[in-house]
Amino acid sequence: MLKVTDLSLSYKKKNVIKNASFEVDYGMVVGLLGANGTGKSTLLSAIAGVKKPDSGEITLDNLSLSNDLNEYKKMFGYATQENPLIDELSGIDNLKIWTPLNTEGIMSTISTPPLSILGVASFAHVRVNSMSGGMKKRLSLTSILINNPKVLLMDEPFSALDMVARYDIMTYINTFKQSGGIVIIASHEDTILKACDKVLFIDNGIVKPIQETGNVSYIDILRSSLTHEG
Repeated sequence: MLKVTDLSLSYKKKNVIKNASFEVDYGMVVGLLGANGTGKSTLLSAIAGVKKPDSGEITLDNLSLSNDLNEYKKMFGYATQENPLIDELSGIDNLKIWTPLNTEGIMSTISTPPLSILGVASFAHVRVNSMSGGMKKRLSLTSILINNPKVLLMDEPFSALDMVARYDIMTYINTFKQSGGIVIIASHEDTILKACDKVLFIDNGIVKPIQETGNVSYIDILRSSLTHEG
């Protein structure tokens, strides 16, 4: 279980997350919803062990962020909005940066389920600067999944992707969930959020679970919050 307890975070001297507490069981997909600048990316980076919290604690089973940072971080795959790839290198050479596997081991791993779902094996020897946006997103995701993390963190993973890439990535997410993994996705897209088992809404620094009622969508909830703030 992933457990966040009394977590507070600041960004550029502004307190964006205030005493957040929540738990996520294995085999769950959780969505993070909130207006731009509410702290979704900051919260994800803290859970990934990249950003140090101002206070509070995060644990994954018996691993503590504050006490076991190196081992803790090995359990997480963090897909940021930024492209971590080196344009001049091929896909396979980019993957070598992220894993101790050799070329044969990498090709075997990405050609076998579940990673084969992302289809990177078919363009692994193509240079990144010759790839489409969807190919780059698939390769970037593969780079963080090749070492078998228990938790997948995704920051707006479906922006600027075509329908085929979205479908394949969503298929992988469902497979990852069914294998017992935890997925946390920051997104504004209603279609993605509807596939989540739980949605956490960040509003004025407070992280709280929300549920849809009737025909009210998550986007309606977000619009209502923005109107209220205005």
